[in-house]
Amino acid sequence: MALYAIDDLDDAWDATREFLTPLSIRRLSVLAVIVFFVGGSGSSVPGGSGGTRGTTGLDPAPGAEIAAARRFLLENLVTIGLLVGAVLLVGLAFLLAGSVMEFVFVQSLRTDEVRFWGYAHRYFDEGLRLFGFRVALGIASLLSIAAIAGSALLVAGAAPTVELGGLLLAIAAFAIAVVLLVVTVVDAFTTAFVVPVMLVRNSGVLAAWRAFWRTLVRTWKQYLAYAIAAVILNVAAGIVFTILLAVVALALVIPLAVVVGATALLAPETVLLAVAVVLGLPFVLVLVVAALLIQVPIQTYLRYYALFVLGDTDATLDPIAEVRGAVRSADGGSTAL
Repeated sequence: MALYAIDDLDDAWDATREFLTPLSIRRLSVLAVIVFFVGGSGSSVPGGSGGTRGTTGLDPAPGAEIAAARRFLLENLVTIGLLVGAVLLVGLAFLLAGSVMEFVFVQSLRTDEVRFWGYAHRYFDEGLRLFGFRVALGIASLLSIAAIAGSALLVAGAAPTVELGGLLLAIAAFAIAVVLLVVTVVDAFTTAFVVPVMLVRNSGVLAAWRAFWRTLVRTWKQYLAYAIAAVILNVAAGIVFTILLAVVALALVIPLAVVVGATALLAPETVLLAVAVVLGLPFVLVLVVAALLIQVPIQTYLRYYALFVLGDTDATLDPIAEVRGAVRSADGGSTAL
């Protein structure tokens, strides 16, 4: 049995090369903006921090610390609420824009025509549905994690032994890891496969998921292979991205360091600070632009790769039939199911 996750690696590369050549400043610029939203989303990883307590003097009573924290929250409740609300609104706006850009990106890859505003207007409703699905998925995952963690803490606290409590907490941690894994896979498969199915079938998220689910169950080995290959490709892409961005940063840092160093030797501190700010802002801006331009071929390749796998496992859901035909006619072969 042919594994499309292997066979489609070369086809995705050929399609990416054809899509991005000949080089066009306008096309690269528009794609960079799209990739900013499509590839700019991330997930926060829970972390912890620790500190050491002083060894001299008396520590404040726990009740005093709690009371001080409560007073601070009450005195700054409005400010904290406004800040949290502003951050939430910005995050939701970015998520909505990213959801719409998913369709702009895939449609651009399908048609070989990059139309930012035209596609954004045409597929705004589909993007809104995807946005709603992502919000619902996020809320469901948070509620699940909260329920698992809360139940585990209550049960572990009532456990007769510390060992049993620790075991219950470990089981809860494993359950939370499973929830996060499932949510990650669902979100990734929604982006890679359900979005193009929505375009092909002109349907909503759930209807597209039902159509894709039949293909996923029937050819689950192909998608398991794809998931493994996608992880490897993303790691490799991350390494390439880091190396290329480091090269750009190094090329910019050397002349910047010379100018700042000379200023530090010859000018007063106030002038040095002004020079650092004037040169630092363009440095950051150029790095951001370079990062987006580097991401364009990476994201294009990864998305084409998923589209080739989707079409090979189910021709009725193929979003890039013309691209596939052109690439494989040039290669003189076909691996469609």
